Amino acid sequence: MKEKKSYDLEISTGDEKTKEEMMGVVERAARATGLYISHIGGYSRVKFPNSVHWHFKRHKKEPGLIDATFWKEGAKFWLIVRNNEPQWVHDTAPLLQKALDDELAKL
Repeated sequence: MKEKKSYDLEISTGDEKTKEEMMGVVERAARATGLYISHIGGYSRVKFPNSVHWHFKRHKKEPGLIDATFWKEGAKFWLIVRNNEPQWVHDTAPLLQKALDDELAKL
């Protein structure tokens, strides 16, 4: 069996959230975790149409990033961490997951 190149951290969104609500949640959680959003786009338009995809970084020139994807139609929100990312990514992803959970709980 082929080894996976990444792992996911699922985040429960509760009831249906709008893209606008999620943008605010993600921005506040990034700030709370000491990260900035370096990219906002879509993720696999075929598999996850109309999804929103973010890249989080600590510093502009530092290697590594955390991915997040929100797919309203599938009621899914998850972080993607590639196994080959620097250690800070693996250490920070659970903190970002908690910050996202905390922000969603406030809605």
